[in-house]
Amino acid sequence: MGRLPSRWGTADPRAHAHGEQVLTALVALGAGASAGALVRATATDRRTRGAWWVAAAVAAGAAAAIVGSAAPVPVASAGVAAGLAAAAVVDGSEGRVPVPIAYGTTAVSVVGLVLHGRLSGDWGAVGRAAGLTALLTAGCAALWVVRVMGFGDVRLATGTSAALLGGAAALAVFVWVAALLVGSVAVVRRLVGDAPGSRAGGRRLRPPVPFAPPLAVAWLVTVLFT
Repeated sequence: MGRLPSRWGTADPRAHAHGEQVLTALVALGAGASAGALVRATATDRRTRGAWWVAAAVAAGAAAAIVGSAAPVPVASAGVAAGLAAAAVVDGSEGRVPVPIAYGTTAVSVVGLVLHGRLSGDWGAVGRAAGLTALLTAGCAALWVVRVMGFGDVRLATGTSAALLGGAAALAVFVWVAALLVGSVAVVRRLVGDAPGSRAGGRRLRPPVPFAPPLAVAWLVTVLFT
């Protein structure tokens, strides 16, 4: 029985599989460590900082799934997953997306797009992803204007471009999943009553729905399945 060559420089398929397992483990470990460190560095609440392991576990699992899929530029996408996981934990706990996480995630996402263009030569897909990301960000900015979304979430949306390499269909999936999750959270909050929030004029205000967790889940679903 003949043996097929592999990108690991060996004809042994067992060595090939082992190499992929090592790569997956390393990328997952790096993404998890990065997400945990970001939460500890940017959270202002002690309870949030103590939840660093949640971001680490989510980022590691997402990174492993990305490397094991056909997602383009998996290492860069794993870096984006780390940023989104950290943002989701902080936003879910404190109702804000730290600026360094939002901008850092965007920077890694842009690097991923450029690498995809250089490796594949498909700059058309890169241009479409950039345009669709701008469209998504504009939609988020409109929600911010009407005070539905926080501006940190708008910043974070600029880091989702790796999910939109699939074109308009990918954007449709992204928006549908995010809207479904946001709607579900809003319904749950309505059923259980107002969450603790700030007060204005003696009246307690309902805090906005944290958008970072839905954005993160929508991004991962889109990356893996479109």
